[in-house]
Amino acid sequence: MNYKLMIRPAAQAEAAEIHDWYEARSKGLGGRFADALEDCLRSIQRNPAGLPIRKGKFRHDLVARFPYRVVFTVDGDTVFVYQIRHTSRRPSKRFGP
Repeated sequence: MNYKLMIRPAAQAEAAEIHDWYEARSKGLGGRFADALEDCLRSIQRNPAGLPIRKGKFRHDLVARFPYRVVFTVDGDTVFVYQIRHTSRRPSKRFGP
């Protein structure tokens, strides 16, 4: 079963900012980040319950080859993406480490 994916505006803005940051460092690197993020989101969409709950109802998955995690919840047949967070940032009180 594929779950519906709803990406919150804040997470969309974070993804765009990360893409732009990488692209400014090296042409094409932003695109590679976007591809890795898309792969991560597709994986979450296929099996979100297979990922552990980190804090409260929030689950996390890592973006391959980049130091970012995707923070999300599952409600029925919908996955809500709340944040795309650098793994070395201070843990969020709301979303957990």
